[in-house]
Amino acid sequence: MVDLSDSADVATRWERAMRGVFVVVASLLVVAEVIQFYFAGVGVFQSPAPADAFQLHQLNGRIVLPVLCLLVILAAALARAPGRLIGFSAIPFGLLLLQIVLFLLAGLTGTTPEKTNLAGTIILGLHAVNGLCILGVTILLVRRASRFAAAGRPKVAATQAQAPARS
Repeated sequence: MVDLSDSADVATRWERAMRGVFVVVASLLVVAEVIQFYFAGVGVFQSPAPADAFQLHQLNGRIVLPVLCLLVILAAALARAPGRLIGFSAIPFGLLLLQIVLFLLAGLTGTTPEKTNLAGTIILGLHAVNGLCILGVTILLVRRASRFAAAGRPKVAATQAQAPARS
């Protein structure tokens, strides 16, 4: 007979490790989002504004944030999080995609990087509001991921009390 207790223990350890990874990656996403706001501030307050004032903001928003968002979803799935938590993990990515949609909508109003109009300005103002929503949702995600990870930790006292005595 094959002893499957070791493979079950390995799976449990794997899930526990992935729960930790889930928390870490979600936390890194929060840090990257705070840095994104910093980069936006750097771009806004440079005077005179160079042509590449928002280069760091764009680079972070186009590469770092999407990769971290996808890694959060993957980590949630590998941690075997409940479906609702995996779905919640996808919300920051969806909101990040909305950032692109906002720029496309502003472009449809005739707004360009060189010239804005009232409709485009109103739509582009939502870019910052949506950024706050992304940050808020991700902070909630870290809290939920942390609770999920903590629920999977074995209780030391209970484990020792249930362990059979060896002679």
